[in-house]
Formats: sequence, C-alpha cells, structure tokens
Amino acid sequence: MFCPNCGKQIKDSDNFCRYCGTDLRNEISSSEPVRHYDENTQKTDNDEYKLPGDDTEELVLYDVKKHWMALFWPIVLTPVFFVYFWVIFLNTHSFFSWVVVLLLLLPIVYPVLRYSSDKIIITTRYAHIKLGVLNPEEIDIPLKKLDMLEVSQTSMGRMLDYGMAAFTYKSERYDYGYIKTPEELQYIIDNPARFVHEAMEEDDEKASV
Repeated sequence: MFCPNCGKQIKDSDNFCRYCGTDLRNEISSSEPVRHYDENTQKTDNDEYKLPGDDTEELVLYDVKKHWMALFWPIVLTPVFFVYFWVIFLNTHSFFSWVVVLLLLLPIVYPVLRYSSDKIIITTRYAHIKLGVLNPEEIDIPLKKLDMLEVSQTSMGRMLDYGMAAFTYKSERYDYGYIKTPEELQYIIDNPARFVHEAMEEDDEKASV
C-alpha cells in the first residue's frame, strides 16, 4: 500500500502515514471489514507496544544513512584542487603554494572521513551514536530516552530530503548533520517500542520466506 499524499510505501494496517501523517482511514476499501473499538478497550501505542527487556539479545534494526550533501564541499573542491595542483603547484613549489594545497585538502578530506566514521545505529535496546574522526565521541542512548534526539530540516533539506539530529548529553550539545530521509528517524523517535515491534515482525517475515 502507498500513501495517497506522499506516495511512500506503508503497511496496509496503518491508520496514519508514518512519513507525512495523512489520515488513511478514509482510504480503507468498503469491501474490507472495519473493526470498531470500545473506548474502554482501545489501546494506545504505549499500551500496545513494549520495549524488550535488558536481558534480551541486542539486535541491529536500523542504520541511519548520511545524505550525499555531506560530501558537497569535497565534490566541489576536488576538481579545483587537481587543477591547482597540476597547473600551479607543480610549477612553483613555493611556501604559499603548499599553504593553498593544504587549505584545499582540509575541506575535502575531513568531510569524507566524517561521512565514513559518523554512525547512528538503532538496536533493540540502544541508539549507538559515534561522532568524530581522531578522537570520536561514542554515546549510547537507551531507546526509552530516544526522545532526547531532535530532528530538524532546513528549506533546502526539505527539497533534497535530508536533515539534522541534535541532542544534549552530559551538558554538551551534539549535532549530527546530513541525515538521509530524516522522517524515518523521526518515526522511530516518536514511538521506539512500535518501531522495534514492526522491525522484528519484518525480520520474522523475511526469515519465514
């Protein structure tokens, strides 16, 4: 089933689109039976889904990917670097030319290293976050405290489908930029227990095929 508003694939049983929030209850076919719930027996998401206990096996469920915009400056500056290197640097070898080479290399190499080293991995128990290159900061956030992550998007981010996650840990603020499809991470943050339940169900379905 696909959302009639944003076009993204969702589950047939969803009442609301997990990406844009569109009410899907009016999209149910008249041929399908409609289940009615009594107010006293209706469950909320928090009642229906429970996080796994600390004694359960920790399984990786989701790996947050970085958007290609994280490599914007390397993409732009790499041709400039090679032109300067072949046309000017090899013919001068002056101290100033070395300074220019280093200044061009820094915004090329560092974003590439961050692109490969930064990680946000969601498991059945934690969000494992790694930030940095030489002395990376590694932070483990329990899923029940996942709402400390705040996802935001700029106007350009909404156009190209990328965003940023920010959080405060031990009185320090951390920014994790250029997240690909940030609405998926927001869906996990909104109800991590529901996400774990659905991810485990999908794994079971794949295993049974």
